[in-house]
Amino acid sequence: MAFDLETLGIGTGGGLIGAILGVFGINRRVNNIEKSKQDKTVCDALHKSADDKFNILINGQEKIFSRLENLNDYLRNHKQ
Repeated sequence: MAFDLETLGIGTGGGLIGAILGVFGINRRVNNIEKSKQDKTVCDALHKSADDKFNILINGQEKIFSRLENLNDYLRNHKQ
């Protein structure tokens, strides 16, 4: 196995450039996350709002299902 200084230099240079670009990419991502973060009080209010909306949807679906069951029972009983 022979060491070729040219390929060793190219590999080192490519690795250094890749590391520098990686650091800049991570730094940019961290900065974007820091800019878009929200305070805990805002997040709590958003989560509560989403939970309330889902509970309303679930209750509406349960009412629809019970009405469909009633309709199904009505149709079965009057068909005989």
